[in-house]
Amino acid sequence: MIFYLGTSTVIYFSYVCLDYYLADYFPDSTAIVTRKYRVANVVKSVTLMGLCVPGTQFIYNLTFYPELNQEATMNMIGAVYASTDLAALLYNPNCHNSTLVHHIVVQFFYYYCYFMNFNMHESATRGIAIYCVLSSYAFLVNFRLAIRTLPYKEFEYYINEASLFIYITTSMINWIVQTYLLFGGINMLLLERVIYMLLLTVTINDDLFLIKFLRKIDYKINES
Repeated sequence: MIFYLGTSTVIYFSYVCLDYYLADYFPDSTAIVTRKYRVANVVKSVTLMGLCVPGTQFIYNLTFYPELNQEATMNMIGAVYASTDLAALLYNPNCHNSTLVHHIVVQFFYYYCYFMNFNMHESATRGIAIYCVLSSYAFLVNFRLAIRTLPYKEFEYYINEASLFIYITTSMINWIVQTYLLFGGINMLLLERVIYMLLLTVTINDDLFLIKFLRKIDYKINES
């Protein structure tokens, strides 16, 4: 928990520093697409990219060596992932409702995993851990959001195409794995299973919203 709070503090101040130094490059465009919005997405993109390396090792061990103790690794990955959203909540609370709910659900997931001591063999912790790692692979999506409405249309188009493909792919893999775990893939109390299903529905809804949004942007770019 100390690592989580410390990382949240570091990331929050990284937002503040970038806000100051990139003021001329990240202009406000709309009530939502502000400089703070751009900064938060750039930092999150870089942070999630950094999580891909330990995340890949974690998934590999979880698949082929499930007996290994990975609590410390998942605590680190989960703390960093959740701290980007906690810092964003404090730094840029003026965000879309689906994003706000996503940030809050991520905090709940981390607290739950911490309370369960990151037990990968019982409870919803394994599903949350896999969702966290696979979501990190879609780090390019956050960079795509950061460059919205900037005057680099061709670059924006190619980033949009790549991020949309990656996001759809990782999301579909995630949903398949989560369905398997929810319906018998791991031991879980019935109440746990129901609550986890409800929170997953909220998270998946945010994924679908963002995928539709990226597809809509893609259409506009091709039409221009």
